[in-house]
Amino acid sequence: MASRAVQSLLASRHERSRPHRIVVRVGAAASWFAAVIYLISGAVSGDEALLALAVGPVLAATFMTIQMVSEKEDGGVALFGSGLIVAIWSSAFGNEGTILPAAVSLVLIGALGMLFVVRFRTVVSVTLGLVLFTVPLLWQIPIDQKIMLGAVMGLTFMVTHFILSSIQTASAALSDRYQVLFEESPSAVLEEDWSEAVAYVRSEYSGKPSRIRQFLLAYPTVVRRAVGKAKILRANEAALKLLDISNPARFLGYRNPDAINDENMESWVGALVCLYGGGRTWEHEVPFRTKSGELHWLLNRSVDTSSSTPASSIVVGLADITHIKSRNEAMAQVVKVKDEFVANVSHELRTPLTAVIGLTSELAGAEGLTDEMRNEMLQLVAGQAAEMANIVDDLLVAARAEVGTVSIDMQPVDLTEELRGTLDGLGMSIEMPLETTPEVYADPRRVRQILRNLLTNARRYGGPRRRVILGTLRGAAWLEVRDDGDGIPEEDADRIFEPYVTSGGSGTVGLGLAVARQLAELMGGTLQYEHSAGESVFRLQLPLTAPAQSVLASHSDTA
Repeated sequence: MASRAVQSLLASRHERSRPHRIVVRVGAAASWFAAVIYLISGAVSGDEALLALAVGPVLAATFMTIQMVSEKEDGGVALFGSGLIVAIWSSAFGNEGTILPAAVSLVLIGALGMLFVVRFRTVVSVTLGLVLFTVPLLWQIPIDQKIMLGAVMGLTFMVTHFILSSIQTASAALSDRYQVLFEESPSAVLEEDWSEAVAYVRSEYSGKPSRIRQFLLAYPTVVRRAVGKAKILRANEAALKLLDISNPARFLGYRNPDAINDENMESWVGALVCLYGGGRTWEHEVPFRTKSGELHWLLNRSVDTSSSTPASSIVVGLADITHIKSRNEAMAQVVKVKDEFVANVSHELRTPLTAVIGLTSELAGAEGLTDEMRNEMLQLVAGQAAEMANIVDDLLVAARAEVGTVSIDMQPVDLTEELRGTLDGLGMSIEMPLETTPEVYADPRRVRQILRNLLTNARRYGGPRRRVILGTLRGAAWLEVRDDGDGIPEEDADRIFEPYVTSGGSGTVGLGLAVARQLAELMGGTLQYEHSAGESVFRLQLPLTAPAQSVLASHSDTA
């Protein structure tokens, strides 16, 4: 009942032609049925009068059949035309046995025909009432019966017309109200007819209902043809804007089967499966591309409001969920990167930890070791322990940077001395400049952490020639770590400073460069990358004097 009301209230222009079709086709069928009854009865009984009585229904049926064949079905024309035929037929061939059916038929035909009258309804209704009053005067019955029957027919017509007109007015008011809601709704709404699509799927598949999805996925041609038989009956302004439709006339009608591709196949299969199973409500996500080729995602929430013909009136609400999809994909990528990060941290820590455990075990249990051998092994243990400490230090900086609690102890720092100390700690040789720079204002521990990450990055991913250049410029000292490696692809140049992104290869934590930039900025400096003159260049710049207090205001001064 509710679905029938919604279907009526939200009827499109296409649906508003349905009453005309129903009236014409039902009338034609009823007229042919009456004609056949008369013909059979006359043929069996041999009564020529019955055969003559069949002429009226045959003429009415023929008139309405012509409308059907020409696809110009008009309920008003069909009804009034049939009424005229009935009136003439009953006057020429009627008798006492056919007068009452003819009278009832004329009253009903007249009242129903008035539903299709748009202009001058009052004039037409009064005229038709007078006509119905005078028609019995032509019939072969006593004059008193003529007057009585005419009065009854005219009065019955007016009462029936008033009742039907009141119902039509109330229904039209509701229809107009909901039509405005449909057209003016801020949400994107479509109305579609999928009855042909469902019928086609049923003609192609007769197996178990539980396997319909597998069938459709295995035969994408069936899916394309089925969706191509679905019709878009109407769309409101919000839907046209959302779908970037500039020509609504071309958009309405049968769907384009060529729009069904690998990207959206699963979505359309889901809709067909639901309709095939008789589902009344469902939702599915459909990807589509705008005219500019941009990929968007739509959430389609559909309700089948059909009554007599399933899937013939489906109201679809559309919502753009592209931003939600993007967010979910970003979150999935974050989870993936985090998982890789945990695995890499485990790997990075396990290597030096294994060495420490092995060396200390050997120191504890081995006999006959010389002092030189013991010192060498202890240095190895210390080096591996320092490597673990460096990894943990980077992890702490990355974690504290997110909440603004990285500790910074600003003081004058000799950048050249910190560079030499870092190189000694890494056991690494590199081309060094002869000149020195003035002292910078920074945290010496954080400077060494930055230099360690830059030099380690150059050793891991750089070319065979590695060198450092120092200099000063506009109140700041700068240090460049250069190597002649292949460099970083241009599209990844900015991402290398993001947490958990490795600058090449795999199996590393991916925090070194991100931490180095964070620390440089916390100390009022910068860290940049470029590929210049065949070299990868990481340029660290730090101030020669204390930066503004606001730079460090959000960070803790405690360890």
